[in-house]
Amino acid sequence: MAEKKYALDFDFGEWEKYITESLGEPKFRAGQICGWLWQKRVRDPVEMTNLSKELRAELAEKLDFACPALAREQCSRDGTKKFLWRLRDGETVESVLIKEGDRLTLCVSTQVGCPLQCSFCATGLSGFARNLSAGEIAGQLLAAEKQIGREINNVVYMGMGEPLLNVDSVLKSVRMLNDPKMRNLGRRHITISTSGVIPGIEELAASGLGVRLAVSLHAADDELRSLLMPVNQTYPASELRDAMQKYQAATGDRITIEYALFGGVNDGVERARELVRYLKGIHVFVNLIPANDVAGRCEKPKAEDVLRFRSVLESAGFECEIRSERGADIDAACGQLRRKVHGGEAAPEGGARTLAKAAVPPRVDKSDEWKEKSAARVKGAKKDFPALRANGKKKAFSPSGGFVAYPGKRVRAQRQAGEKSYGAPNFGEKRGGRGNARDFETPLGARSRDEHAELRRGGKTDEARQDHRTRREEENHFERGVAAKHGYAEARAEKFDAHRPRKSGSCAPEKDSSCQRPRGKAKNGAGRGAANADSAFWKFYLRPKKSARGKKP
Repeated sequence: MAEKKYALDFDFGEWEKYITESLGEPKFRAGQICGWLWQKRVRDPVEMTNLSKELRAELAEKLDFACPALAREQCSRDGTKKFLWRLRDGETVESVLIKEGDRLTLCVSTQVGCPLQCSFCATGLSGFARNLSAGEIAGQLLAAEKQIGREINNVVYMGMGEPLLNVDSVLKSVRMLNDPKMRNLGRRHITISTSGVIPGIEELAASGLGVRLAVSLHAADDELRSLLMPVNQTYPASELRDAMQKYQAATGDRITIEYALFGGVNDGVERARELVRYLKGIHVFVNLIPANDVAGRCEKPKAEDVLRFRSVLESAGFECEIRSERGADIDAACGQLRRKVHGGEAAPEGGARTLAKAAVPPRVDKSDEWKEKSAARVKGAKKDFPALRANGKKKAFSPSGGFVAYPGKRVRAQRQAGEKSYGAPNFGEKRGGRGNARDFETPLGARSRDEHAELRRGGKTDEARQDHRTRREEENHFERGVAAKHGYAEARAEKFDAHRPRKSGSCAPEKDSSCQRPRGKAKNGAGRGAANADSAFWKFYLRPKKSARGKKP
């Protein structure tokens, strides 16, 4: 008997092809099946009641609809939950569910184990087994939603494994989750975290998916980062910085920097200043993560050191936040639950570092398989990132760290009158040549002054204003016509004439009954119903007009 195909691995296009070519059914059946599978979370074809019995039986015979099965669950005092999923071949991966108010975020895994062997991570202690398929990645979300009985509104690719070493399956799973006919999860609710695999960052930019990017940095110095993260030996921090600038020039998106703080290692003030210099000119949000102790390999930083580190970043003009510790009582860091269930299994023979080198070959080898595969995937895509940004619809980004060039001076910087600022209209002449400090941080691919002027002259702003004027004129014409038809304009004029202030010594005239709201039988003889039907119109035209600030004139 032939092995069943895994239904969760099909994207919508593949479903349509399979339904029409293999099953001989019309295309609309693909939408029905995806609705049951991804939105109603039904795993048994027998329950798909809008399909024929013959089709349901054929689907059950030829396809495997199973989600990752729950092997173990842990719940923290703060509401964090950790799931260990068992896959179809018996391998296990972890997911972590974090609750903050009404916001639910699920961290999903992309590999069984991890080949990168970061010194502070528990996942790599058990070595690397294999990549996950797109259905196994996205299926973690469906399994978690079925387990808790409600929808999860945010997904982060930050579990076990390096997502951009499994880039094909990761990007396919993102499309499946984002597809309106499948899971319909907003692309801005999806974040992909990477340790700095540059070819994967380039492919993500060229894909046009528009999801968020997070980069695990942990150190701005190459020597220290190589000790913490061996991937830095292949993709150094300096080249990673260039890749982030190109990614941002292509997409216009802000990048999240994940910075784990280890006591006595990378939590000092000097390390914070290194990070400021490294991130200067890139629009980023820095997420500071006080590290959890993993098998005695690192120490938690002191609270005062964390606060000093944040103070240095904020003084330099960066947006920064200290991530609150979640799930410490259940060892929420990825890899720990899996090691407990499997009895603390060690890495395969040869050491995890050998696996890391196999997954990320030395850069001096220009003909290695990884680079050839990466080049084939981006073949035909636009690699000129500034050109991509110029042709895109997104606005230019604003670089962070606006006060980096002027340490210790949180004041508005001066510029010459008429000098063009980046990412904002030119207010130099109106404001006496004053601007903010970000005007001096011009990122890669910024448009020239003439290009900005041309965009303002031929952009959509003038069209929108013209549409607004036309619409307003039509509304005024309609209102004048209705008022003339019912005599409301004369009544309104008489009302305000009656209440207009008189000179001292004069007597106020009597109110004319014609300015009163009609009651009973209407003027046109339609009866009380016609008067009531026009009540909203009277409320609008017979009340005093308000000024732009909401105050009566």
